[in-house]
Amino acid sequence: MQLDDLFAHVTRLDAATTIPTPERAVLLARSGLLDPGPDSELDQWTYALRRATGAAVVAVSIEGPAGTRIKGLWVFDQSDAQTTALTAGQTFESFLTGSVRAPGDHPRSYLERSVIVDGHVLCKIGLADASPREWTERDLQTLENATAAMEVQLRLRLANHDALRFHELVGSHNRVHELIAKGAPLREVLVELVEGIERHDPSVIACVVLLDREAGMLRPGAAPSLPPHYFAAIDGVVIGPNVGSCGSAAWAGKLTITEDIAEDPKWAPIREFAMDAGLRHCWSMPIKASGGEVLGTLALYGPQPRRPLAEHLTLIEDGARLAGIAIERHRALEQLRYDARHDGLSGLPNRTAIFEYLDDALRRAEIRSSVAVLFVDLDGLKTLNDTLGHDRADEMIREVGERLSSTVRGTDFVGRFGGDEFIVVAEEISNEDEASRLGSRLLAAISEPLPGVDSKVVTASIGIALVGAGSADAREAIRQADSAMYEAKRAGGDRIVFFTGSRRIHEGRRLVLSRELRGAETRGELGIVFQPVFELATNQIVAVEALLRWESPVLGQVPPLELVPVAEDMGAMAPIGAWVLRESCEAVQRICERAGRPVELAINVSSHQLAHPDYALSVQRTLAHAEFPAERLTLELDEAALVHADAVTARTLRELESHGIRIVLDDFGTGLSSIAWLKEHPVSAIKIDRGFVTGLAADFRDQAIVSSLIGMATALGCTVTAEGVETDEQLAALRKLDCERAQGFLLARPLSEVQLGALLVADNVIVIQPPAATTGPADPRQRARTRHHHERAPEPSRHPTVLRLPASR
Repeated sequence: MQLDDLFAHVTRLDAATTIPTPERAVLLARSGLLDPGPDSELDQWTYALRRATGAAVVAVSIEGPAGTRIKGLWVFDQSDAQTTALTAGQTFESFLTGSVRAPGDHPRSYLERSVIVDGHVLCKIGLADASPREWTERDLQTLENATAAMEVQLRLRLANHDALRFHELVGSHNRVHELIAKGAPLREVLVELVEGIERHDPSVIACVVLLDREAGMLRPGAAPSLPPHYFAAIDGVVIGPNVGSCGSAAWAGKLTITEDIAEDPKWAPIREFAMDAGLRHCWSMPIKASGGEVLGTLALYGPQPRRPLAEHLTLIEDGARLAGIAIERHRALEQLRYDARHDGLSGLPNRTAIFEYLDDALRRAEIRSSVAVLFVDLDGLKTLNDTLGHDRADEMIREVGERLSSTVRGTDFVGRFGGDEFIVVAEEISNEDEASRLGSRLLAAISEPLPGVDSKVVTASIGIALVGAGSADAREAIRQADSAMYEAKRAGGDRIVFFTGSRRIHEGRRLVLSRELRGAETRGELGIVFQPVFELATNQIVAVEALLRWESPVLGQVPPLELVPVAEDMGAMAPIGAWVLRESCEAVQRICERAGRPVELAINVSSHQLAHPDYALSVQRTLAHAEFPAERLTLELDEAALVHADAVTARTLRELESHGIRIVLDDFGTGLSSIAWLKEHPVSAIKIDRGFVTGLAADFRDQAIVSSLIGMATALGCTVTAEGVETDEQLAALRKLDCERAQGFLLARPLSEVQLGALLVADNVIVIQPPAATTGPADPRQRARTRHHHERAPEPSRHPTVLRLPASR
């Protein structure tokens, strides 16, 4: 190329302008040219250019959104390149020529070349000299070569940046696939997807919205970077051809691009709202299932009007595909979970869900209310099947399920147990009258004529079991209701029968309990939980009571009130008691070592254990093996142990006391034997029976009794513990009566070893509400009025036949 041609070529390229476009802004940001501070690679190229041409000043200018930055500036023979910026109104040429040392009116020579990448001028290289000089062909070629080298260098930077970005994007997509595979919550999957898109291109804000196909509305999916108030406003937006970008994309099922929200008529209804949120463009891609159904949309927002680049279209397309996989998988899993817990014919919860719900309900049951379990069985289903056919009988099952669901309270539960059997669970039932009224409403709803079957009427037999807190598990509760239901059928059907006794059921169950209990401790079915005992003066845990639990794979959770009598009758109490003592001492010792503080351990002992001649020796050996101090062990005796105390029991107790083991009378105050025992055998502590604590806040008689017991025990030097504290009022009353210790569900429920250890290590101080304003004992006249109110006659019902299953059954 001749000199004139080369100069014309350079001049023509220099005439190119750095028009600000979104594409150029992206290239600048990714090239690193806008990064603050020196750029060693630019410094090297400008230094080489100055040395090769002999120019006095060489530099690179970069026009960015915040002004023009100067990098790689070499002036004369300075040792380091400089970085600076142009002032307002200053050109690159005036800056360079003004940096040349020469008289003010002496002409300067200037040469400039644009560095162009992908059709965009990213920066310019400029040279200036003091003397008027004609730039030689060699000078121009050197500038051309330096420019070409810089373009290659910038392309390498962009390529490396893109390689890293796409590597991170692939990693994000892999994480999305992993979350999908392990069944993570849908929101967690979608958040990872949109955050991966935003990490790949920080200039966009990604948003996933879900389509509620039945309602034709959009629902929020994931958009952690959108303004929260804007994202929340998406919930309930009805899709349509002119409802923003997302509503239109979901409606039409195709990509919808809005380059400028301010100009697009589709955004007219919410334009101001979107622009106030700082949003100016929105490109929305429908998310589709494998069958083509629209599941939602993936949108890319931004703060400036802008059209999408090719890479944006690829990005949003790949993201929508991944989102579709995640949503489809989520819906499939949700359907599987639903099907596993619901009946396919009626849509009601199935047997599995019934047991789960009932177990939870029984755990939630409060002391003063019961859970009503109603076993509903339709009368004469076989006759209906034979008369109407199975298809019509199936419709009848669905119809009855709907009637039951619409009749019960909003908080009640209805499930299909199987065949023509349904279970209704009603919580917070205070008495039989309330349960009876619910059962009568169910009978009335079922007996309404069936539609389209010539006024055919269906009746039902309902068995009701009222289950209190801790008295039975779900399986036992359903057994009781089922037994009552069969009694209703034998009485002619179309009626309600209450289960009021348990002897007949327990007679058969006792054999199963005895069989399953043998070896339960060696099979790992027995467990121990610890209920903390708090000192009211300090609000700290000072002791724990070990409580036995049996989780049988055959019988489920067996309550202690049922377990202990069976164990005593079959002679298994001694080995079980020894196991409880050993496991409890070892566990509490471990907890104390971790917590760095001592805690007393209380264990219940039966009369059968105390009557064994070697029991005291067995306790001593267990304490030595567990390295548990004897003075921190408390043995709690129930009243039966005192009533049946013989010479062996008395000797055992004296021997235990001589070794520092504390003896406590449990359920104190329930009989004269406890007081008689105190006269002859001083004990360390007493526990006031929960029966007195329950009415303590309202009953002046309970207050008087408890006050007397505390006074007597204090005079005898005994520690006093109140058990069964369930309410703030009870606790306040105990504090007022100077009770030393308390335990109950209000303060802490029974805890596992891990839970107790964590509580003691972290902070075992509880927050106890201060006593309420002083109130006098309950007015006995008010007590009488209250009792009379609760004893009013039940209201008449449509079905007067309400039976109680006798205890003899």
